[in-house]
Amino acid sequence: MTHTPDLSRISESLAEAFGAREVYGEPIERDGAIVIPAARVWSGGGAGGGGGTEPGGTAEAAPSEDSADPTERGTEPGALAEGGGGGFGFGRRAEPAGAFVVDEHGVRWVPVVGVNRIVLGGQVALVLVVAAVAWAVSRRRKR
Repeated sequence: MTHTPDLSRISESLAEAFGAREVYGEPIERDGAIVIPAARVWSGGGAGGGGGTEPGGTAEAAPSEDSADPTERGTEPGALAEGGGGGFGFGRRAEPAGAFVVDEHGVRWVPVVGVNRIVLGGQVALVLVVAAVAWAVSRRRKR
């Protein structure tokens, strides 16, 4: 028995999942300004497959006891169908990017301050400074 997926339902779900609503949030009105939040969204997916033998086909049999070579394999006619496989995966990552602010002065973009990026940049800079100082001290001692 095979299952045929409803492709129209799948395509509608994908269109909804990848639409503008994923990137832009609901507008919020505050103090006479409209704020429209925005996010960065990354998505990815994959699928698998499989295979096997046909019913009545041939399948590998265990080595026969009479065989001189234990790696020698024969085939067993009339074996049942064997095989399998399948799979599907999907992942998504989203993070705030900023907001569009619409007020009496016009529209402006207000980016999110990425505290994690600032901290990471500081850590990288610190490691580079420590490495440079250690290198300079080791060069000075060799003289």
